[in-house]
Amino acid sequence: MALSFSALESFYWVSQLRSFNAAADMLHVTQPTVSYRIRELEEQLGVSLFVRQKRQLVLTSEGEALKHYAESMIAIARDIESNIKTRNTRLPTLRVGVIDSFAAVCLPALLDELDKRFAGTRIAATVDTSHRLADQLSEGLLDIAVLSTPPSHDNVALELLGRQSVDWVASRVLALPQGTVSDEELLAQRIFSTPAPSNLHSLTTGFLAASSGAGLRLNVCNSLGTILNLVEAGTGISILPTRLMQELIRSGTIQVLKTQSPLPLQEVFIGTNKGAIVRALPQVTQMIRKVSGSVGFCV
Repeated sequence: MALSFSALESFYWVSQLRSFNAAADMLHVTQPTVSYRIRELEEQLGVSLFVRQKRQLVLTSEGEALKHYAESMIAIARDIESNIKTRNTRLPTLRVGVIDSFAAVCLPALLDELDKRFAGTRIAATVDTSHRLADQLSEGLLDIAVLSTPPSHDNVALELLGRQSVDWVASRVLALPQGTVSDEELLAQRIFSTPAPSNLHSLTTGFLAASSGAGLRLNVCNSLGTILNLVEAGTGISILPTRLMQELIRSGTIQVLKTQSPLPLQEVFIGTNKGAIVRALPQVTQMIRKVSGSVGFCV
């Protein structure tokens, strides 16, 4: 019995997306094609792979077992693509997701590296929060992403890139103390953060949770660059990645605030979807590591 790889691939994406239509869109085929492939697979194996419960697709125990095999076979196919088709220097559009801080510091150099290795390749870059990037990776909407302390997804593989330091920062025009700043002094300011459930939002609210009875003027913005501009203008304060503010700190435009308790380092990962078959992902991963190391993005 020879199982069809296309059927296994269709099964994998249906199991991840819990939808025949979504899997069809992901694979650029019709929904009836996906249904036929799954039905053929079930007939060959003599088992049911999915059941419907409250209008949702749920894997059977046999489906759960097959999912691990399908994931492994897709990984092998990706390795074959990567290690055998080495002479072809062109790629389809590469969908890359990055967090704001990486985009500001590393994205230009990464695009240059990609142009050198894969001339003419089109890049679709998405800049977003780690949570949203992780969701898009899981749904197959991205090929690779750089994320900070992302949520866990069963079908997303994470490789540690390094650790990123973050600090409370404020414009010098606010004339905040050079010594230790109390929580009450922080709460007296307008505070900026990216929206929940981002890491910076969790860090900010968690740091001030014990003292926030006095009131937390938390303002959210989905652009880290805009938050940095607002902080530089003296409109408020924020927790931001240290590397992003290096030049402004050096010039004395903004100051790092000394707080009663230190902020933890944020782990930065390179994420890929376990089911994605893009032959260049190992090379792109190495490029990301090279660029990150060359500019000291991680500590």
